[in-house]
Amino acid sequence: MANKKSTKKELEPKKPAPSKADAKKAKGGAKNAKAPAKSSKAAKSGKNAKPGIIDRAKKYFGSVRSEMKRVTWPSKQELVNYSVAVVISLVVVGIAIAALDLVIGEGLALFAGLRG
Repeated sequence: MANKKSTKKELEPKKPAPSKADAKKAKGGAKNAKAPAKSSKAAKSGKNAKPGIIDRAKKYFGSVRSEMKRVTWPSKQELVNYSVAVVISLVVVGIAIAALDLVIGEGLALFAGLRG
């Protein structure tokens, strides 16, 4: 793979896998550890508070605007060509479905003897 770039992870030496004894020590230590204290609402209202809906909406629409600037928009001629291709495809598929409906309907009418 000539194009593959090396990353820092690939250059670092690999650590040996933990043994079963190490895993048991870690498991036992986890049982004795206390759960972290829950934060109160007063502490939460500081820097880590969730932004309001207005701020989130502003951020969302700002990111939408920046993404829309990066879009490569088609030219007028390309847009016309794509639109014509879509309309032609719709007409062809519509004719194919109508023909299939006619064939299936006539086949069922002949099979069931519904006409005469």
